[in-house]
Amino acid sequence: MVGELVLRTNPVPAGSTLPKRHLPRLDPADLSSAALAFRAFRVAPPEPVKPRIVSSAHGSIDHILITYPGYVQGELSYERVYSDLLSKLPKRTEVTVFVHPRVEEDLRRVVDEQRQGATTNIVVAPDFLNFTVWAEDPFVVVHDTDPGSEATYLVEPFTFNRAGDALIAERVAQAGPIQSTQSPLYFQGGNVLIGDDFVMLGIDYLYNTLETFRTTGAVSVPADIEPFDFITGLFHRTFGEDRDMFFPGTRLTVPQQQQAPIQVAGEPWTEVRYLGTGTRQPIFHIDMFLSLAGRAADGRYRILVGSPAEADRILGRDPSPFAMHEVFDDIASRLTAEGFEVIRNPLPITYVDYPEERVREWYFATSNNCLVEIDGDSRQVWLPTYGHGPWSELAATDDANREIWQGLGFEVHLLGDFNIFTQNLGAVHCIKKYLQRGPAG
Repeated sequence: MVGELVLRTNPVPAGSTLPKRHLPRLDPADLSSAALAFRAFRVAPPEPVKPRIVSSAHGSIDHILITYPGYVQGELSYERVYSDLLSKLPKRTEVTVFVHPRVEEDLRRVVDEQRQGATTNIVVAPDFLNFTVWAEDPFVVVHDTDPGSEATYLVEPFTFNRAGDALIAERVAQAGPIQSTQSPLYFQGGNVLIGDDFVMLGIDYLYNTLETFRTTGAVSVPADIEPFDFITGLFHRTFGEDRDMFFPGTRLTVPQQQQAPIQVAGEPWTEVRYLGTGTRQPIFHIDMFLSLAGRAADGRYRILVGSPAEADRILGRDPSPFAMHEVFDDIASRLTAEGFEVIRNPLPITYVDYPEERVREWYFATSNNCLVEIDGDSRQVWLPTYGHGPWSELAATDDANREIWQGLGFEVHLLGDFNIFTQNLGAVHCIKKYLQRGPAG
């Protein structure tokens, strides 16, 4: 059934253009005085007494959030992906959709077709609010396990400056029994992966948090505590003190985005390389190249680490000079040294051409950015696919990733064509947010 969780305002024409990219970095200096003033009006919110962050893999997927902005209308690649995803999610999974009013009717049609017998809540956004499809990033979800509370909190970072996404948590919280609160830390959901007894935070955000403290003065680090120890302690207090913290990254040099002149059919074009790299990460969010796969028989936790070299081998081509093979290999080696069982899965690099602009952009067609459900003996995974249209050769790496997960005992659900998403630096894990998971069986 469709639930009516509706927030409406008088429609106002949108006054700005949505950014094309799933933006990899945020400079705190870009904060406007208006944004700071907005935060200043917030009354000190309640905070969880005994927080435990919702897992990225463990427990049944009971409730997820999806954002459905107006710009998906008319773009068949977007519409087909959402329709396919909604049809393949378990009917027991409650879905809340944050939607622009101008595409609400379109969404209801999809829900009527694909979600019969399931619970779907529709939260209608102000028409003027420019939010994006990337539901994963603006906050993390924490349950208060204290017996006197047992509430759910949407915990926002100190700042999040991508379009209007920073306002999603408040709007969703107002529409239901969820609360929102704010942390002084710097993080985005896509750079956080949560296992059964640990949290992984991409190492870039450890350094970004320190820089945020330094540039804003929002937090004073005690003189007798090493800054990174202090920050790690704050992450423990925010995500749950019963979990270990790991910071995947590399000490190798990560090349930064660059442009170079090339010739395409005898015409001068521009080639964009290393799109979306981090400072110490080959992609700015770890959920683009790491997947959590549960415990092996020997007790070690299994992690899939994307391998461009393995993809090149499967596709029968020479290694790409832009794929940063050695960086991915270094991260895999470091995770092995931390005690994880590392499984390398194909992570192909490919490109998209924009003929009108004469631009070619290279991107990773990631299957690591997936949905995982480990619930007792039941194991399921929902994988994005890329072997479609001009990228039909990638069906081989789609199949290889499916076989790896099946070999680990997972039931595999292959989703639709996610090329348009990864060209903008995200996939299925990026377009949803887990709001509630059942206890791991």
